[in-house]
Amino acid sequence: MTRVICALILLGMLSACQRTQEHHPVSSPGSRIATTPIRKALGPPMRTLLGQVAYDPASFAQVMARLPALSVVSIRIFPGDRVSRGETVMVLKSPDFLSAESELSSILSNPGANGRKGVGGIRVLAEQKLRLLGASRKEIARLERTRRPVDRYEVRSPLSGTLIRIGPSEGAQVRIGDLLFEVSDLSRLWVQAFLYPGEEKGLRRGMPVSIVPLHEEGLVGAGRILRIAPFIDPNTRTIPLRISLDNAGGHFRPDSWVRIRIPVIEEKSAPVFLAPERAVVRTKERKTAVFVVRSGGPPTLIPVSVLGHRGGDVEIRGNLESGDRVVTEGILPLLSHAGS
Repeated sequence: MTRVICALILLGMLSACQRTQEHHPVSSPGSRIATTPIRKALGPPMRTLLGQVAYDPASFAQVMARLPALSVVSIRIFPGDRVSRGETVMVLKSPDFLSAESELSSILSNPGANGRKGVGGIRVLAEQKLRLLGASRKEIARLERTRRPVDRYEVRSPLSGTLIRIGPSEGAQVRIGDLLFEVSDLSRLWVQAFLYPGEEKGLRRGMPVSIVPLHEEGLVGAGRILRIAPFIDPNTRTIPLRISLDNAGGHFRPDSWVRIRIPVIEEKSAPVFLAPERAVVRTKERKTAVFVVRSGGPPTLIPVSVLGHRGGDVEIRGNLESGDRVVTEGILPLLSHAGS
């Protein structure tokens, strides 16, 4: 009797397990997907790269201390302010500058400073020394007029632009070689980007490109390719690309990220289509592809080349036809099924 009861209990447990499994059916990979039609891209195809805005060294200057100073007496221009070439940014108190002015003042006080050839040569050397330290024509003219040397050393901007950074604060001591300030003309900038080997084909120096900020897709800046590096960066295994950016409108800022749109010049006549960016997947071989539904058939994985971005869409090229639809939802089950 006991054996019969145990057998009945075992049969009941097996039946319950079967009923539990029947409540979790596995959906087929082709179910619950959404598709959208692809569209032909108008205009020339564009390649899109990610780049970072940087200062143009030709319009950027770091001003270092040319002589020691006991303290920074005053700072007249601050980061973010506009500054003109030759405008005083800060004033230092420097005994060395006082010594240089005293030397010229002593020579000027000599009655034969302009007459005798030897003394005149010494005067020229003393003036050159002050100019190398940063003294202006106005300061030398003041010394010639008053014969009163001062220890106030005015540090001026070497170019017109925007003050980027101040080194010392007011009251700080300064040593030779210390950074005093940085200034840059932000109307001219660089954009630095990187190409994978093979992507540099068709690109040339001077080629015009479009620069689009990541935060404002509707804004487009004009740029030109300055240099395609003749080497591969050993750290990133990419080819550095340098682009000049016209920033006369002041819409771009250094260190910000941008999209670079470069015209694609190729002999291939295959059409370029626009598809939602979320439709593009990467295969196990790290290649880009899309699932295409054609003429009501099952989704088919087709390799494509991604050329660039246009808003929320991407430009793709491959074995595609007008009227094809790409899968935008339910991609993961399809991709899992394709890789099995």
